[in-house]
Amino acid sequence: MNMHPYQKYKEKLEKGHSKSMEEVIRELYIERDEGPSVTARELGIPRQAVLHFIHEYDLRNEKHENMAKHNKLKQ
Repeated sequence: MNMHPYQKYKEKLEKGHSKSMEEVIRELYIERDEGPSVTARELGIPRQAVLHFIHEYDLRNEKHENMAKHNKLKQ
């Protein structure tokens, strides 16, 4: 059985960060409010891989909810 191309990135990053891939992506994409390109650059993986994980962990909705909350607080 072939390994999904992103599986290698996932294993490497989980090992290097000692946390789940979801936590790694969430920290940069949600908590630090970075975009996919900056997240990819920081992690040393392709932007497409970051987009894959954002989709896999359904983080886009969470990010938009956080942005909406943040914008409400600024008003």
